Amino acid sequence: MNHIHMETRIEAPVEHVWAYLCDPSHMDDWSLGKWDFSGPSDRVGTTLVQTSRMMGFEGKTTWTVVEVEPTRLLHLRSDPDPGDLFFRMEPDGNATHLTVATDYEMPGRIPGFLKNLMNKSFVERQMRHQMENLKALAEATVPAPA
Repeated sequence: MNHIHMETRIEAPVEHVWAYLCDPSHMDDWSLGKWDFSGPSDRVGTTLVQTSRMMGFEGKTTWTVVEVEPTRLLHLRSDPDPGDLFFRMEPDGNATHLTVATDYEMPGRIPGFLKNLMNKSFVERQMRHQMENLKALAEATVPAPA
């Protein structure tokens, strides 16, 4: 199984970052593909279906929320391909320290030549890009002090 671990500081309170991360209306803005939700993304048991395309091939992955600690932890597990995705947050003054980690296997249904292109560095690059998007959008939507 492959493992990726990344960290960033988001200049926004942890409550705001949590609310932004868990709001389904924002998921398509910062993450890859299109998303469909069976319920609130901060509730255990909710499923999130991710549909993405690469070089004309469409892939669907179902993520299930398996663990939630509000404003601290969101843990998703994928199906049919094994994988876990962890979003961990800690207050850092008026900012948020965000850690994203994943353990994953490359999907078996992806043709061999695409698997060769989608090596660990490709997945890391995509994950870094998503974190940059999440950071920028969460920071841009912090309400101005009254």
